[in-house]
Amino acid sequence: MRAVNEARMPEHVEADTSDAQGIHDLLNEATMWLQYSRGVTATLADLIHEADEVDCQQLALSLEAIAAMTRLGVHQLSEARAQAYWGAASEVPDRT
Repeated sequence: MRAVNEARMPEHVEADTSDAQGIHDLLNEATMWLQYSRGVTATLADLIHEADEVDCQQLALSLEAIAAMTRLGVHQLSEARAQAYWGAASEVPDRT
């Protein structure tokens, strides 16, 4: 049986993109979020390996935090990719 607490699942986690960020800024921010996610994952894995008991609610919250950080990083990567493609498309020379 799979139990999911829907009340704790974030509806939609999104980075603040109100300021027009450049591709490099988006990639830097994506890298930062994904490194945070990797670091928390490694720390959590070490703690679980050393623990005598595991608090499943705290573990679930930690995994949700990792998912949110990963989601932010992937969102920033997709925004950077979209900007790169739009920039490349607008630079296509007119062949007339």
